[in-house]
Amino acid sequence: MVKDFLYSDKKIYDSVHGFIPFDEFEKELIDTFAFQRLHYIHQLGIAYLVYPGATHTRFEHSLGVMHLATLMFAKICKSVRPDVFHFVPRKGSADYLYWKRVIRMASLCHDLGHLPFSHVAEKVLLGSAGHEKWTLKIIDSPQLKPIWDKLKGSPAYLEDLAERNIIEDIKKIAIGETKWKELVGTPFSPWERIVSEIITGDFFGADRIDYLLRDAKSTGVAYGLFDYHQLIETLRILPSPERGGDEFLLGIDENGLESCEALLLARHFMHRRIYQYSSVKAYNFHLRRYMLAVYFKKMFDSVEDYISVSDTDVISALTKAAKDPKAPGHIDAHCVICRQHRFRAIALPDDLEQKHLLEFKISHKLTDADIEWEFQEEQALDKLNFPVSKRHMVIKKAKECSDLLLRVAAKKFNWVYISPAFDMQLVRFLEKWHV
Repeated sequence: MVKDFLYSDKKIYDSVHGFIPFDEFEKELIDTFAFQRLHYIHQLGIAYLVYPGATHTRFEHSLGVMHLATLMFAKICKSVRPDVFHFVPRKGSADYLYWKRVIRMASLCHDLGHLPFSHVAEKVLLGSAGHEKWTLKIIDSPQLKPIWDKLKGSPAYLEDLAERNIIEDIKKIAIGETKWKELVGTPFSPWERIVSEIITGDFFGADRIDYLLRDAKSTGVAYGLFDYHQLIETLRILPSPERGGDEFLLGIDENGLESCEALLLARHFMHRRIYQYSSVKAYNFHLRRYMLAVYFKKMFDSVEDYISVSDTDVISALTKAAKDPKAPGHIDAHCVICRQHRFRAIALPDDLEQKHLLEFKISHKLTDADIEWEFQEEQALDKLNFPVSKRHMVIKKAKECSDLLLRVAAKKFNWVYISPAFDMQLVRFLEKWHV
């Protein structure tokens, strides 16, 4: 007899999703220092200086991801096409309960490795490996070992699922296939790929859905709200439009196409109004430069040192540095804390290249302390091209069903940060660019 070791007898109230239930294993993970630290990691970095309500944290976001991922998993295992029936575990089976456990624990773990202020300084301090590398280290650390030992010793795991390594599965699903291949190198099975997409997927992922909803609610920017209930209701595991029964992908029933369009529009507007808003970018720039200059290098010596630092430590150091002209990073700290003389963040025209900014810098005799810029890679349209199940079980590509998905493509945002002493020269330079 299969024992359901996912019985939930505890709950926590969330401002977005209402009551979120969790069980004894999840409670022990939530109560660890590594997870409680997420109380002090702001979801939107330092954006609260511009949007005062943006004080929500990675803690509540991780709970929200667990809630959404559970709903999504239950849906794709319930609404199954005949040609996918053999691929999906039956509800109540050992496999179903096992993967439900994995996806809930992976949801809680997926953000454990974030730096203070989330993504603000991640690229410059952590490099291409990102926070996922530290997420894996934290999962493998002595901090969480008692939980994994208890989980592996549970009766249901010992009786029915001994052939799998549950800790390995949690790690894989938490960081997703792309990062796993980069950091570890081993492949995903087709089923593992589907389950990981539920959390980390670029379009349908519970991580993306929750942060859009939560960021919109906290900032008061209603553009980020969309009908995610309809989206989840129409989720399906579908054969690939190109490879048929040889490959399965996460897609939607045609009735959910409008909710997908709404999600894409929500992401588009949230980028313009929040994530890529000039004032937010400017404050993030100063915080990033400060953290790069004075960040606690000892933090990277061990997991214990890494998780001992949170936003509160950085804010304390920022406040002291802002008062001391001799302190490293004083100028950037002063710009953040005193809100004076901060750099201006200016979005660049699509056709302007780094060589043109370098020419401007040289011609105006600017130093590295006066101007910086960042260029980002443009997102591939294929990431938004998921399968859609039409009537009579016909599978189409999303781009064949919706013109809107192609028209609202992800835009490349390039930025320049300029000292207020030279910002008007740059403005005139950019104005002449289109003359």
